[in-house]
Amino acid sequence: MWKIHRKRVVVTGAASGIGRELSLQLAAKNVHLCLVDLQGEKLEETAQLCRTHHVEVQTLCADLCDEQTPARVAQLVREELGGLDLLFNNAGISYYGQTDKMTSEQLHRVVGVNFVAPLNLTHALIPLLLEQRRSHIVNIASMFGLFPTQRSTAYHATKYGLIGYSHALRAEYLRYGLGVTAVCPGFVRTELFDSMLQPEGEEKRAPPRWITTTPEIVARKAIRAAERNQRLVPITLAAYVGYHLQRFFPAALDLGYRLERRKAHPLRVAAELKTPVPVTVESLLDAGLSADRK
Repeated sequence: MWKIHRKRVVVTGAASGIGRELSLQLAAKNVHLCLVDLQGEKLEETAQLCRTHHVEVQTLCADLCDEQTPARVAQLVREELGGLDLLFNNAGISYYGQTDKMTSEQLHRVVGVNFVAPLNLTHALIPLLLEQRRSHIVNIASMFGLFPTQRSTAYHATKYGLIGYSHALRAEYLRYGLGVTAVCPGFVRTELFDSMLQPEGEEKRAPPRWITTTPEIVARKAIRAAERNQRLVPITLAAYVGYHLQRFFPAALDLGYRLERRKAHPLRVAAELKTPVPVTVESLLDAGLSADRK
């Protein structure tokens, strides 16, 4: 098993949540860190916490969607770390709401941060990683890249893409000693929910606490996955169940969406007519029957 002790590591999204916890747990392993995030003050807080472990920490406050950022990170790593052994692509943002109500700015931001940015950063850092006899990339994806749900289509697309990218990179570079892992946590108790993008006026709905996990658990499993060179790591029961449902019983998921369609039908008609229509058990049944006849 590959040991991370005293390695050189880049962590994105290090200012809070999973990224901060990754940084702290890595610092405890006496690594040399390069931390990247857009939130400068919180990033420095993470760096100071890591330095209590008496490790060297470099920071870069930058927008990962800026096309100059990958080159800046690569230069900092080469000059200050002298090379790179491990990359954690962790930064991400979320969106919850109907796709047709999503603004183009929100769409571009979600795709940029969650998918384009890790691809660009990885592309810039791969030459440094390949200089090592053994190196690794961990992409923090999501259970929403394993199976579909409603009202997060763009977020789903980025996570599906990131998992596919991880698998393709692994197939291409494993023979050169570069491993790649896709970590797919379920709901995590982080600030990602507070910063989530959504349509104006829509109420945020936090998932029940009993189906969530903590950044500490995700970070620990992500680090262990890198050491063990694992390919795919679902985290939380919801992630495991959803993954296996999509893999072996995709029709079961479709059935659930069809049932939701029957409930939504009279509501959609009311919205189109712009007149209030009472929703009753009878109206739901009638809507389902009429939809089936079509």
